[in-house]
Amino acid sequence: MAGVTTKHVFFLGLGGIGMSALARHLHGLGHVVGGYDLTPSPLLAELKHEGIAVTHSDQPQDMPSWAQEERPGAMTVVWTPAVPKDLPLFKHFEERGFTPVKRAALLGQLTADHPTLAVAGTHGKTTTSSWLAAMLDATEDGCHAFLGGVDANTGTNLVTRRGATWHVVEADEFDRSFHHLHPTCAAITNVEADHLDIYGTEVAFRAAFRTFGGQVKERLILPSDLEWPASGAPSQGPQLERFVVVHHGDHIPDHVAHVAATSPNGGNVRFSFKVPSKGSSDGTATVEFDAIPALPGRHNVANALVASALALHAGVAPSIVAKVVAEFGGVRRRMDVHLDTPEATYIDDYAHHPTELEALMDAVRERWPKREVTLIFQPHLYSRTRDFGLEFARVLALADRVFLLPIYPAREAPIPGVDAQWLFDNISSPHKHLATSDSIFGDLKACPANVLVTAGAGDIDRLVPQALQHMQDLLK
Repeated sequence: MAGVTTKHVFFLGLGGIGMSALARHLHGLGHVVGGYDLTPSPLLAELKHEGIAVTHSDQPQDMPSWAQEERPGAMTVVWTPAVPKDLPLFKHFEERGFTPVKRAALLGQLTADHPTLAVAGTHGKTTTSSWLAAMLDATEDGCHAFLGGVDANTGTNLVTRRGATWHVVEADEFDRSFHHLHPTCAAITNVEADHLDIYGTEVAFRAAFRTFGGQVKERLILPSDLEWPASGAPSQGPQLERFVVVHHGDHIPDHVAHVAATSPNGGNVRFSFKVPSKGSSDGTATVEFDAIPALPGRHNVANALVASALALHAGVAPSIVAKVVAEFGGVRRRMDVHLDTPEATYIDDYAHHPTELEALMDAVRERWPKREVTLIFQPHLYSRTRDFGLEFARVLALADRVFLLPIYPAREAPIPGVDAQWLFDNISSPHKHLATSDSIFGDLKACPANVLVTAGAGDIDRLVPQALQHMQDLLK
């Protein structure tokens, strides 16, 4: 497979969800793989158990001996922008003549010569690409899928089958990573400003998606309401297809090629597809089936719809698509239900943008109506909190009670005037509390939760075992 020609591969930032999937894939192909990550995690423990060398030290002498001994041309060094370039290991490799390869570039190289399905978008790409991978994995040929989350059923972020034709990737917009991809078919779930620390303006952010769309070879699936430049000759870009989720009884737009889902009304969801078919007189054929998406929420109807459309274009039988729509187990930290009883329910989610957080709250209200919802939220990045502070405050007030943790900085330095207190002061709810990771469970004892939700993209996932135990204790 193109992309890595050296026997040895060393990852800087091995614990990242995208990095670890690539490491697993290369290890499975027979490469000798190792890597560094600062913080131990269950994922890294799994990699170590699988035979991948793991170090938490940033000192060269603590690397595996083969990583210390290899020279440029005999070992590939892969890194993620989440790892600073002043890291001693990064500087060590540069001083020895290595040119570290970005994770996104490696993913582009691995898929360049293979039929590839890609899912892009500000929200929903991990769930959608994982749902899509499950559809292809249910076929005889399977697929190779590099996922941005851990599949709840398989427990891994890598789906692979020897000899599989199709590759499935999550097209990440952070740091313009998706510009390294040239997929056969792709979908953009939505485009809403984010990562403005990278792009500067919403105009530049949207332009990056258009660049990605122009790199798709055959077919690009877009939301019906997303503005997009008119395509010229077929050679100038992919064929466009639109998708929409409508309410029961509403007219389904009759585009030249379209996919649509009739939103649930207490029963099945009808999925309708008008897809290319050489056997029909007008070059298209209509495929329809009924299924109730396994995951709750209107946003997951859209995710299932997009995954289904891409799977059909890859040749997956409609019967398999319909079955997986109804049986997909979801992705860890995406509406991840850890406990569900009438007295105590606990959900954890990766939501870190106001739109994602609102979709999460809507899905929770839909599934557990008339129950009191307590939300623990950890903001992610000072810049995102600054850019969307008022929207965050509005959405956080949708919870019956909200606990706000300090901002998780990730790669950023503090921004003067932007902190948890600033966000807290803008939340209109009378039932709001500032908390810390150390104080939160003591705070919860004073305000018992019936439905507890933890959300955020930082290290709030480390609180999940304690949060689950706290809610289980309420049942005793």
